[in-house]
Amino acid sequence: MRSHLHLSVLAAATLFCAMPDAKAQPASTTRYTYYIIAGDTPEDVYNAMVRRGPQVNGAKAYASTAATSSQQGRLSQGMSCEVQNYRIKIDFVIRLPKLSNPKALSAPVATRWQQFSQFLKTHEETHRSIWLECARKLETQVYAIHTSDCRVADAKATKLWTRMRQSCARRHDAFDAAEQKKVLQHPFVRLVLSQQGQHVAAAAVVVRKRKKR
Repeated sequence: MRSHLHLSVLAAATLFCAMPDAKAQPASTTRYTYYIIAGDTPEDVYNAMVRRGPQVNGAKAYASTAATSSQQGRLSQGMSCEVQNYRIKIDFVIRLPKLSNPKALSAPVATRWQQFSQFLKTHEETHRSIWLECARKLETQVYAIHTSDCRVADAKATKLWTRMRQSCARRHDAFDAAEQKKVLQHPFVRLVLSQQGQHVAAAAVVVRKRKKR
């Protein structure tokens, strides 16, 4: 997303701006991609995830979510300046592991793997929900801007965007920290630990890759 709104200014004698539905989500798309892993033991599958999984900013991850954001809107100048038709759109790409041959695992191990795979998917989709909630809140705040000067309105909207990114990043980090503890307690990872008989440093549950335009 652009660091500045630079919204176009529309002169109008009478202004009317419909407020967005407080419960409506910003526009978004979601695409799922997969990296293929193989193995006939829990340890082999786990090591394949660590070896082939996403790597963002130098950190290994089991899965990741990339969020590419864009925004549209215009500044309308009348008796006051306000933002009209403001909308955020976020395109998500969620990357997850996929086992090439699930039948290579014994039934009990395959069940634990499926549970872990679903855990990762739910985790990434929660990150998506956090982004959308942050964006929805930003939309509401931007629509509430009313100033005498459109340059001031643009600056306020840009400041709100910066604050949203910072506060949302803290929410993601807190969520990851809490989930990381769950990873080591997950039945699949515990099975790996028991077989290896030593501590295995879990990869980050997710490394969020943020794109701006």
